[in-house]
Amino acid sequence: MKTTDAAPSAQDAAIPGTASIATRSLKVATRLFTALIGVTLCALIDGSELQAAEPTWSNQITPLARRQDAEIRPVHLLYEVSWSKWLQAGTIRMSFDPQQGAEVQARAKTRSSGPVRAFWPYKGSTHATISPKTLSPSRFEHTQREHGERAEYRATYRNDRMRVESSLTPADGRDTEHETRVYELGQIRDILSTLLYLQQTELRDGQDIVLLVQPLDRLYLVTFEVAGSESRMVFDRTWKTKKLEIRIRKVTDDFQLAPYTKMRRATIWLSDDDYRVPVEIQADLRIGFVSVRLASLDAPQRR
Repeated sequence: MKTTDAAPSAQDAAIPGTASIATRSLKVATRLFTALIGVTLCALIDGSELQAAEPTWSNQITPLARRQDAEIRPVHLLYEVSWSKWLQAGTIRMSFDPQQGAEVQARAKTRSSGPVRAFWPYKGSTHATISPKTLSPSRFEHTQREHGERAEYRATYRNDRMRVESSLTPADGRDTEHETRVYELGQIRDILSTLLYLQQTELRDGQDIVLLVQPLDRLYLVTFEVAGSESRMVFDRTWKTKKLEIRIRKVTDDFQLAPYTKMRRATIWLSDDDYRVPVEIQADLRIGFVSVRLASLDAPQRR
């Protein structure tokens, strides 16, 4: 079951030329990673209540099968986002902080940079609280600011039920709009717990891993196809990696699956080591080619 009330809709500034494409690319890359794959918000439905039986595709979701040497390690990561392989568009800072006897705290901060920032000032902050046993989230929060507009999302997960409360405060001083969405489905993961799942699970060549992912307040069925092992040069370092091809399907308001047409192709390379972190993501989108590359990895001592 899903319930909704007032529906916020973000307004994108119209920016001509290359800067426009680059800023839109960073927005998609942000949602791709704090986000992971480009997930542009679709139009929200008006106040109504929909009911659906357990969808037939739910049996495709891959249960967690931890690899034998899996360990949640504290790590701080810095990524650079670029458009068309040459124009730097922004940065993403991410951290995973396992705490003794407590849940994992995962965070990400995203901002536009360089010439893009002059046209599209963007800042985003994400925080997820994740069970170290199931790798499922218990709470997710995301806040973003762009062109004076502020959007907030707060999700809670309990007993195969996800509740997302969102608000949009326009830049022009109009009243804040609110919306609540409730999904009566289990195994929903936010972006950060999805990355932790990929870090901890067994990856066998040719395997398809199917996860139900909620970047903000919408659901997507995402398939990660393990394409094999590959050496990957990222900046000045060569990594041993696992290559995963990504396919995305939208979950509609009546819980059917629909194509995600904004992306032609996407690939993620995970380091084939103890940390198993993304070292590069490439996405071929309708608005251009976006890449997210690991610039630094810091492994602090466990608390």
